Amino acid sequence: MKNILKINHKMIKALFTLILLLLSSLIFAQKIKLNTVDFELKPEEIAKINRIVSYETKIFNGLYDNLINDTLQLNINLYSKYKNFRSALEQYGMKGFTESGFYSSTTDQSFIYYEGIENLQTVLHETSHALLKNNSRYYPRWFTEGLAEFLETLEEKHFSIQIVAQFDRLERMKYDYQKQEKLNLLKYISNNEGWRDKGKLEYMYTTSYSIIFYLYKKDPQFISKMAQMYRKGYSQEKIFSTLFGSVSNFENGFNLYYR
Repeated sequence: MKNILKINHKMIKALFTLILLLLSSLIFAQKIKLNTVDFELKPEEIAKINRIVSYETKIFNGLYDNLINDTLQLNINLYSKYKNFRSALEQYGMKGFTESGFYSSTTDQSFIYYEGIENLQTVLHETSHALLKNNSRYYPRWFTEGLAEFLETLEEKHFSIQIVAQFDRLERMKYDYQKQEKLNLLKYISNNEGWRDKGKLEYMYTTSYSIIFYLYKKDPQFISKMAQMYRKGYSQEKIFSTLFGSVSNFENGFNLYYR
């Protein structure tokens, strides 16, 4: 009886996997182009990447209140050998700025060091950059990186997809950076040099994520309204003043949240 149950369980699991693969092939055909440079993905890996990236695409549909993202082709290059990925880093001048992945706006492609199906954070992060670029020509760096950091923690659990908070970044914001100096919003969002300074990158990424996380906790619609205002060309100060009454109002709320 135990052997029969074991066989049935395997058969059910195989059937479920087959159904997911068939659904994925119908829903996601010609939408996501996965180019594996030095290995092959398993069918179930392809299906999972398609499902979770599709969910991220739906989030962008909600951000912009349109369905344009469903028609985009997302080009993702995956490397399983770091030496091959390192060659891509050198080719695109990204060596020293990332060890896991990057998005090239000139080629509209993502280049990712693939570490297995259980770690899709980089895939989701770079896909966010691709989706943002295809929705508007310009977004400030803090917004693109903050949103990408926020969405990279999408996880598939128990047949549902959810966003998992990056508590390490939130704690670093609260107990390290905020203790040193409270957020000066205009100083931070205009600090373009900080994104080119390897010594400041961790602070820049953590702060951008913490701002997006704060907006999400306050009201997710703030992120959508902000994205649409950036697309229309509003200045950063105008956006924060419109949504929060003033820049100082936002700073006070942010600093209180991370006190």
